[in-house]
Amino acid sequence: MRVGGDGEPRHRDRSPAPRARSSSAGAAGRRPFRARGAGITAPVGGGRRRIAIAANPYGGAESHRRPAEALAAALARRGLLPHVFWERSERRRALADPDLGRSWRCAVAVGGDGTVADVINEMPPGLPLAVLPAGNENLFARALGSPDDPETLAAAILTGRTRRIDLGRAGRRLFSLMVGIGFDAEVAHRVARRRRGPGSFRPVSRWRYLLPILGALRRLPPGPVEVRADGVRARGAHCLVFNLPSYACALPVAADARPDDGLLDWIVLERPGRLALARYSLAVLRSAHLGRSDVRHGRARHLRIVGGPLVPVQLDGDPAGFTPVEIEVLAAALAVIVP
Repeated sequence: MRVGGDGEPRHRDRSPAPRARSSSAGAAGRRPFRARGAGITAPVGGGRRRIAIAANPYGGAESHRRPAEALAAALARRGLLPHVFWERSERRRALADPDLGRSWRCAVAVGGDGTVADVINEMPPGLPLAVLPAGNENLFARALGSPDDPETLAAAILTGRTRRIDLGRAGRRLFSLMVGIGFDAEVAHRVARRRRGPGSFRPVSRWRYLLPILGALRRLPPGPVEVRADGVRARGAHCLVFNLPSYACALPVAADARPDDGLLDWIVLERPGRLALARYSLAVLRSAHLGRSDVRHGRARHLRIVGGPLVPVQLDGDPAGFTPVEIEVLAAALAVIVP
């Protein structure tokens, strides 16, 4: 896998011993994921008081300085020691410290899903994560029930609990939400090119996706792709792999995906072309796409996806190179602070 982005560190395997699970493609009897309940573990942090706050000063529609500063003040009032990292290089150096997991209480991502993805990839194994949503979509925070009020989150960090969720790994990079191969990845690549100019980084809003979507529709990415998922093979124009039941604009693409089952949910859209994309989109809006004869889906621990030259890949909304790509689940790899 050829990986794009701003330098992607190598990661130690965070997963415990594999859990025995069925990889059946059927959804019968499968409980929907809920942010609270089963999976809650012991209180976070012990006696550790230091908190690493990773804030994105650019991000989406508005500045994240005010929520980050409000959270730092709320933590300080509770006797904790918050440290806010604004610059990406400073944050990376701090989170790369292997002693961080033993000497700090947790890391906090203040921002959207892009900030969450960066922090997950930068912080050491074993360090719990809290999220203060301040982005455009906030899919991770919404799925896990993270509060958007600094005072509520500060109380959760002080007295709250953690729940273990799975992560995915594609190549050398971790993801918490999903992987896209094909059209939606082409859109992510185009958005990233528009955001980054020479020596600049422009904030992104939902409106900035319009031109990349139109550009991707004019020039559809090459295909097809072939998916090999725990011995099952499927072939199509586009592929999506989910850890959380979350997609842009809250579309119900993988509503049954669970981040605590040791499996990844995959979907292959077989037909190429603009008309097929329109039909798939309408089917998703009706939650009828998985019943179509030209849609394959299932669950797996490991996937290998190959395609023609320059079939784009995205992880959690950010460009991540091109096929081929190896994807695997890391069961119960991340502790998330919950209220």
